[in-house]
Amino acid sequence: MENIVFRKAKKKDFPQIIDLQIKIFNDEQKIPSEAISAFLSKKPQCWCAVFNDMIIGAVAAWKEDNVVHWGRFVTDPDHRGNRIGSKIAQLSFDDLFADGVDEIYMEAREVTANIVCKMGGEIVGEPQPFYVGTVTPVILRKSNYHH
Repeated sequence: MENIVFRKAKKKDFPQIIDLQIKIFNDEQKIPSEAISAFLSKKPQCWCAVFNDMIIGAVAAWKEDNVVHWGRFVTDPDHRGNRIGSKIAQLSFDDLFADGVDEIYMEAREVTANIVCKMGGEIVGEPQPFYVGTVTPVILRKSNYHH
């Protein structure tokens, strides 16, 4: 764990992040690869976990209709269970709230919703089918955020 670097992603990291997202979202959740890479058109900012020059985890935030969205949350299967995702989430939330964001919206898988709710997130709707599995609407407000 001590050799993992958590940081804001650079543009040069995006191809590796997309590759990791395709590996996870296409293989595990059957989301089409084209839909995954098309995400870059939203001009996201990303955060990542890097181990031996390889991105092993990432998350993104983007603005859509004046709402800050958060998602594309992935951790390489070989590195799950080490709180890497929680650390990336915390870093991204800290940065977003420091930049003046008051509220972050997401449609999260159950495991992600659990992580975010432990940090003060609130489930604001019922789970909806999304490819393989469901996603649940969650809001994390700066006023409720704790880590």
